[in-house]
Amino acid sequence: MNNLYMCISVSLFSLMTACSQPPSYIVENIEDGDTIIVSLNGKSQRIQLSGIDAPENTENAKFSLDIKVKKLNKEALLALGNKATDYLTSQVAVGQEVLLQGELNKKDKYGRIPAIVLTKEGKSLNLTMVKEGYAVILKRFPLEESFKLSLEEAQQQAITNKKGLWKSDTEITTKWSGT
Repeated sequence: MNNLYMCISVSLFSLMTACSQPPSYIVENIEDGDTIIVSLNGKSQRIQLSGIDAPENTENAKFSLDIKVKKLNKEALLALGNKATDYLTSQVAVGQEVLLQGELNKKDKYGRIPAIVLTKEGKSLNLTMVKEGYAVILKRFPLEESFKLSLEEAQQQAITNKKGLWKSDTEITTKWSGT
């Protein structure tokens, strides 16, 4: 009887643990330094790493706006975008499972779903991109206060310690980011 009770208890515990874990999503593609594509509800969805901005790696509307408004060299800005994309690709791979935090039914003006993207180990890709100097804080949208403070601290440390784009391309990164 004790063995039966133990088996039932272990089975129930395992089931409760499995049910309490948030769903994970499979990465289908890395679009650029702040956007990934995941399988969500059976469809490919573009996920924007909320609270951050990385330089564009392709010519699109935002890229054209950055070139025009900030008077940046096209090739130099594309090179920054490629470096940011390469770094994100080094942190998360196609086929890898990630967790998403945010309102997954809301999209931004570019058709992306803003979310905090976590690895299965709990590492925030949003924070990592800023901390390592490959993205900056996106200030035009409200963020949860502690997350915003973490991003601000990470960005300041990346600038001070000349990490990522702040090391290799300080002048154009400063111009692009407006910092």
